[in-house]
Amino acid sequence: MKSRERFLWITLTCTFAFVILFTLFVNASTSSSVSNKSIQKFLTVLEKVKRDYVDDKALDDKKLINGAIKGMLDAIGDPHTVYLSPEELSDLRSTSEGAFGGVGMIISERDDYTVVVSPIEDTPAYKKGMKPGDLIITVDGKSTKGLRVDEVAKMLKGTPGTSVKIEFLRDEVKFEVELIRANIDFPSVKSGYIGDNNKYGYLRITQFAGTTSKHVHDELIKLMNNKIEGLIVDLRMNPGGLLRQVVEIVDYFQDDGVIVSTKGRSIFSDSIEKANKFNTIVPKNIPMIVLIDDGSASASEIFAGAVKDTNRAILVGDKSYGKGSVQTFHELDGGVDGFKLTIAKYYTPSGICIDGIGIEPDIKVKEPEFSEQEKETLKKLYTDKIIDQYVKKNPKANQDEVNKWVAELKTKGYNLPDKYLKKLFKNALDISVENKPPYDLEYDIQLQKALEILNKKEYQYNDGQYNIVKQDNTKTGTAN
Repeated sequence: MKSRERFLWITLTCTFAFVILFTLFVNASTSSSVSNKSIQKFLTVLEKVKRDYVDDKALDDKKLINGAIKGMLDAIGDPHTVYLSPEELSDLRSTSEGAFGGVGMIISERDDYTVVVSPIEDTPAYKKGMKPGDLIITVDGKSTKGLRVDEVAKMLKGTPGTSVKIEFLRDEVKFEVELIRANIDFPSVKSGYIGDNNKYGYLRITQFAGTTSKHVHDELIKLMNNKIEGLIVDLRMNPGGLLRQVVEIVDYFQDDGVIVSTKGRSIFSDSIEKANKFNTIVPKNIPMIVLIDDGSASASEIFAGAVKDTNRAILVGDKSYGKGSVQTFHELDGGVDGFKLTIAKYYTPSGICIDGIGIEPDIKVKEPEFSEQEKETLKKLYTDKIIDQYVKKNPKANQDEVNKWVAELKTKGYNLPDKYLKKLFKNALDISVENKPPYDLEYDIQLQKALEILNKKEYQYNDGQYNIVKQDNTKTGTAN
């Protein structure tokens, strides 16, 4: 009797697996259908495992099938096409809504390790100086080599107040930082006024989450009611987000024409998004500067590509990250788990796909680059926790005290540019500061250049299109 029950159980399991595989594969187009031989190959392995594996108590139908789905998606080799466990699906939902727990980094996969796409503004990772391109090699002493992004993300997350140690490579120099986990709950939109008599508007978009479009709409109405004469839109360190959100936001600035198009294998993946003049909030006679850097990715690049190709704005900063693919989310088991699938690539209005390439700014302004010796000094500064110790002892230090501290640091061998050391101190101090301005003009050379362009009118305007006056505008920050 027991043998018969076992046979029936194996038969039912195989039938269940067949149904799943049939749903995933056989319903695809004829040219991409999985052959019966391939399906039988899978079923043969499953049946053998269920029948002969030494410890039948270790076998769980759900884990086996989920593992098969995960392995199938991993085999594609696309870091953005992944299986989502119940925990990961929950994290994805909360991230899209604009709140999640952790250290505050958007990460991806590169060279068999995990790379920082963008630290999220005002989070522990951002305040500690993590940058796009940092290659995470260990988390709490455990190597990340060969681990998927979702596995590394799980290691980084934890109870707020607990610490996590990260080793990372930056320009082949190894650094170690200790981050204190926090509740990452931040607004995706910040705005303010800048320039003489606050005549220009400043709009910072940190991600394109589920409510970003509404917040941008409200902030733009407020800025326009104050009759601004120009606008700076800051997309630096913005890792992207939802396609629909960025399309709606670009439409606030663009009267007509294509915003973005997507192309995939399925006709349902192909789309062309166009602007509608009835949605415009900022008229085309208001000059606009858009700030981008190597942390501007995905939806941020859709925004930057749209306003650049239509000459609606002038781009200032550094080349963007280069993620030009579109993902859809699919739930399984009624929303318990799911998977993320790349279905298309997107193209700017001029028909350019920037995936793996990025978008070049009209005016390039790079942050100061450190020498090899300065990189080693920065590594020692992190390791010795000098900044943290000083901020803890001197939370209300005035400018003279900070200047004196910087001078003392240099006598002890921490020979870095004065402005950089002061900026690190200010970043660490700002963690506990409320109601601070949305920008830091004193240390931000890219924002300084954007303001200079507006003040000196370093652009030509013709029927809603803006072009820079000078083509040779590459600028690199100087150490001082």
